[in-house]
Amino acid sequence: MKKIEKSLIEKAYEFAKKHHDGEKSGHDFEHIKRVFANAKALLKKAPEADKFIVEMSALLHDIDDRKLNPDGKKARTFLQSLGLSRDMVDTITNTIASIDFATTGSKPKLETLEMQLLFDADKLDAIGSIGICRAILFGSWVQRPLFDADCFPKKNLTSAEYKDLSRKENNSINHFFDKLLKLKNAMQTEVGKKEAQRRHKTMVKFLYEFFREQNLKEWIEFLKNFEKENV
Repeated sequence: MKKIEKSLIEKAYEFAKKHHDGEKSGHDFEHIKRVFANAKALLKKAPEADKFIVEMSALLHDIDDRKLNPDGKKARTFLQSLGLSRDMVDTITNTIASIDFATTGSKPKLETLEMQLLFDADKLDAIGSIGICRAILFGSWVQRPLFDADCFPKKNLTSAEYKDLSRKENNSINHFFDKLLKLKNAMQTEVGKKEAQRRHKTMVKFLYEFFREQNLKEWIEFLKNFEKENV
């Protein structure tokens, strides 16, 4: 990476740190740092990727998250302030926009290697022990219920349904079935797939114990069937 690019990455790091200061939805700067670290680790196995695009996208990927900033222009404005070319600004913002699960679903078709790397870097932080904590934290932030034993997850959610936080099936435990348990099969890189399998097992064990402690045999069976259907 060129010296000027390293300087711009440092500026993006400070910009993201300031932007996410005080964030309590699970999209805080600690999340950004983890995704940034994931991206750098994945880049080691993909030397042909554009490192600058991946690292910049990782740092800025939640600046305009639809749940946090509906306007969606802050990242572009920041990138333009750095004096980057229009093509580079478009490439980075398009890379960021490509990884929203509401758009990609569990079978993403990402156009570039940089998009694939960013997708895996971000989604790894949505699963495993960290993912469990973030799911519950986000649920609390939007004031959705933790769990409703009488309300099983709806299958084959549309993008609109997934984004609708007011639907009756939307609770923190159901979110695992709506998204998180599907991510191991959505990963784009071999490194991402391997790590996702490990983190996936952590979530399944958590859910099994969550249901076992309440003697919810129907939910345990639902979990087992879901896993069989999503091998």
